[in-house]
Amino acid sequence: MALVPGTRFGPYEIQSLLGAGGMGEVYRARDTRLQRTVAIKVLPAPLSSNSDLHTRFEQEVKSISGLQHPNICVVHDIGSEDGVDFMVMEYVGGQTLDKLIPPGGMATDQAIRYAAQIADALARAHAAGIVHRDLKPANIMVDENGLVKVLDFGLAKLAPPASAMSGEDATMATTPGMIVGTVAYMSPEQAEGKPIDTRSDVFSFGSVLYEMLTARRPFEGQSSAALLSAVMRDDPKPLQEVKREVPPEVRRIVTRCLKKDPAARYAGGAELAQELKSCRDLLFPESGSILSPARIVREVHRPRVLVPLLLTVIVLGTGAAWQVKRYRDARWAREVALPEMSKLSDQGKFGAAYALAVKAEKSISGDTALAKLWPAISYQLSLETTPPGVDVYRQDYGNANAPWEFVGRTPLRNIRQPRGMFVWKFEKPGFGTALRTTLALIPRYSVPPGDPVEGSVTLDEVATIPPGMVRVSPAKYFKTLFIPGYEGMPELALKDYWIDQYEVTNRQFKAFLDQGGYQKRQYWKVDFLRDGKRLSWEEAMALFRDSAGRPGPKEWIQGEYPKGQDGFPVTGISWYEAAAYAEFAGKNLPTIYHWNRAAGPFSAAFIVPASNFGGPGILPVGSEPDMSPWGNYDMAGNVKEWIWTEAESGKRYVL
Repeated sequence: MALVPGTRFGPYEIQSLLGAGGMGEVYRARDTRLQRTVAIKVLPAPLSSNSDLHTRFEQEVKSISGLQHPNICVVHDIGSEDGVDFMVMEYVGGQTLDKLIPPGGMATDQAIRYAAQIADALARAHAAGIVHRDLKPANIMVDENGLVKVLDFGLAKLAPPASAMSGEDATMATTPGMIVGTVAYMSPEQAEGKPIDTRSDVFSFGSVLYEMLTARRPFEGQSSAALLSAVMRDDPKPLQEVKREVPPEVRRIVTRCLKKDPAARYAGGAELAQELKSCRDLLFPESGSILSPARIVREVHRPRVLVPLLLTVIVLGTGAAWQVKRYRDARWAREVALPEMSKLSDQGKFGAAYALAVKAEKSISGDTALAKLWPAISYQLSLETTPPGVDVYRQDYGNANAPWEFVGRTPLRNIRQPRGMFVWKFEKPGFGTALRTTLALIPRYSVPPGDPVEGSVTLDEVATIPPGMVRVSPAKYFKTLFIPGYEGMPELALKDYWIDQYEVTNRQFKAFLDQGGYQKRQYWKVDFLRDGKRLSWEEAMALFRDSAGRPGPKEWIQGEYPKGQDGFPVTGISWYEAAAYAEFAGKNLPTIYHWNRAAGPFSAAFIVPASNFGGPGILPVGSEPDMSPWGNYDMAGNVKEWIWTEAESGKRYVL
């Protein structure tokens, strides 16, 4: 029974039913917290109690959540309400591919453009060891701009690497003999209930592309049994007999995908995507493509179409070729890049929109539509550093593997930079490298279009920097104590201070232990209190024992932490032990204001997803790209930290 509009799943309010399938119903809903439209996939309560279907639903969530790609639907959330499991995904406007295929099939160029995006999505999934298992036109969405999204990984299976695609290892997620999928598009081995791998998706892709081109399925039957038999034994009717205008290059790709023998197909999405892109560039070149030898050879065999053009190119030489390329680039910029930039801007993906705009500007620098877009995706930035002459770089936030883009050398005046969240790096020989997030560099929630932006950074000589610490410069940063429940606390201005870049590790704390930290009273400067009662030195020290009864963190054994965990954050210590270690290290525990200012809670929407929240356990310090505004890490995840500030009844905060 479909849910009625207004039904709530936590903060999500159901608006309308979008569709239903064997793995549940999909609804359009409203995220009342972030005021955005989302899609919610619901596994009905009767099916949630089915352990097999419940497991497959959870597998869908895990599969999609690990796949970040423009052509794969993004997962926002997961939950359960009154025994009903649900998954929250991005809402993709547009239509499913089965509704877009016209009688007689799509134009070949359009089909190949869609097919290349589908193959890109499969390539990403296959690289992560995931097989879709149910690829079909109804599971492929195309939005109004022609962007393809592959949906419904509800039948996804964790696939073994190519070297292990045989024997028992190939059945990691499905019992041999179980047939799961849509019969008309499944591979022969899938139809027989045999172990499958990425090449099964390639076969399903071939069936989809065949239907895109011809508006008919490659395999047909009057019953499921007859259709299964056709999939396993029959060859599809040759494409040239169904639609003669399909180029031979495309026919070869479809034929190879639909080979009965998996070894004769493409190995996976990556190889398939590369072949499709080569075919697209050969047959339907877009902006920036050149007249490759392969394309020239092909066009020579079509004398009525391009031979005059080729002769002209030969006669006029590189000058004419440049004019052709310039025309194509301008056409691509106006017809493809500008709509995509506008869409990316609306989605808040300013870095991607900016990169596209930079490329498009080379072809249409004076275009009025581009001129209107620039203020929406960028601003004019001026940067000062102490000292001057510092090299500045920019990197996408949350992706430590993203390339660093050189911005310039300070001082910088009114340089155009993208809006959004980035990591900024400042380097100069003889000085310590400084890292800042955008909100630390430009402490403003939003910059009105046309407003200039200014930032400043101080670098310190290497010899003056306390080892392992970073400078926090909060003079222009938000002064509010932003912690839920403490919104009424007064604002407090802070001067520059230093804070550890990473959490204190087991290795560092062991130095304190090995050098007699638990025996030297000079490190223990605070009265010991327990349940309101003051403890003597001896009584307190008797409490700070490891699992073997020796001084040290309670989770250690015989004064040793677990082998191989040198770089893990120290855990199992009291506030008194943390304060004593700080004295030993010549430092202090941060106050609640110093900790909060360094953590950068105003950037939580970016920091938290990049942090170690809900992971398999504690990680070595600095493992995640969750950088706080000043270049410090792990303040939003991994383990909690003690601070100096005392709460009521003598208790201390841990954040």
